[in-house]
Amino acid sequence: MRDGSGAGGKHTARLARRHLLAAGLAVPLFAARRAAAALPSQPFRDGATLLIAGPVNGRLDRVSAHLAGALLPGFPSGTPINRLARGGPDGVAGANEFAARVTPDGLTALLLPGVAVIEWLAGDSRCHFDANRFVPVLGGLTSRVLLGRNGVNLADSATPVRVAAARPVGPDLPALLGIDLLGARAVPVFGLEGVAARAALARGEVDAVLVQGADIAEARLALATLATPLFSFGMIDADGRLAADPTLPDVPHLPALYEQMRGTPPSGAIYAAWRSAAAAAILDFALVLPALTPPPMVALWRAAGHEVMADQGWQQSAGIEATRILAGPETTLCLGTLAARPLALLDLRRWLAERLDWHPG
Repeated sequence: MRDGSGAGGKHTARLARRHLLAAGLAVPLFAARRAAAALPSQPFRDGATLLIAGPVNGRLDRVSAHLAGALLPGFPSGTPINRLARGGPDGVAGANEFAARVTPDGLTALLLPGVAVIEWLAGDSRCHFDANRFVPVLGGLTSRVLLGRNGVNLADSATPVRVAAARPVGPDLPALLGIDLLGARAVPVFGLEGVAARAALARGEVDAVLVQGADIAEARLALATLATPLFSFGMIDADGRLAADPTLPDVPHLPALYEQMRGTPPSGAIYAAWRSAAAAAILDFALVLPALTPPPMVALWRAAGHEVMADQGWQQSAGIEATRILAGPETTLCLGTLAARPLALLDLRRWLAERLDWHPG
């Protein structure tokens, strides 16, 4: 009799885990559909609306075009989906409009970028929304990794590390704060992102550059003789924890690198602030509803979110963009990682003021 410890046993265990995972996903989906069944046959009187926190023809607006089509099978037959783009690319103006003007009746959902959450965490005075109060429906995560010039020593506080960054508050924030946490001193060189940032690294004008998603493989190849990955921001796992990024098995995420260098896991309020900012930085986008949306309407949107997971066209688009899609309970856990206690937020804002001379105003 086989005891299950050989190859056959491992295969059986893998199959069992898959069945358990499938069952775990089926239960909330079934519950969502059952709750949605309590609604009238057509709850969207004038159609469902996607309010996009970003400019017309911007990246998030283009994402919304694919998303709208993928959501349709989850809505009652004949439901039109209206798309309205509002504000600038950081998403703050669109999120403000959503918080101030949208009635929590479940007829309108917000598509916002993770960078808007970073602005909110930093206490930007333009933010008149509370990201903690949004009700999550769907999310998309993207990898972020910091590439550093060969020879950069993150344990050396005497030598500054020049980091290409677009601005003080944005996806680069966890890279700057992370370098400080590890013991080096980050010196941002603002106004650089994307191709321009990588060109500055190649010219020796900066020591580190942040790369995301589909750009990572190309950047690593192009800069192979000049730079190596320093750390990733990690990835949010199915339990809502910030863990190692499975798409970057050879790159430590910052908490693992910290423990490797210091011999103890990171802790404290400023690390909690880093964790929230990192979770927001890897959040490519989130589809959310207002607080107090009736549960049957939340259930209807979440059931539609599961349809997105099954849409082949959407999956192909997400694969090209190197985006991991989350729906249902996983999205709730993901957005829960963004929350930070008041002390952590105070420490983050103090660090921004003291190190980057940035003040929310």
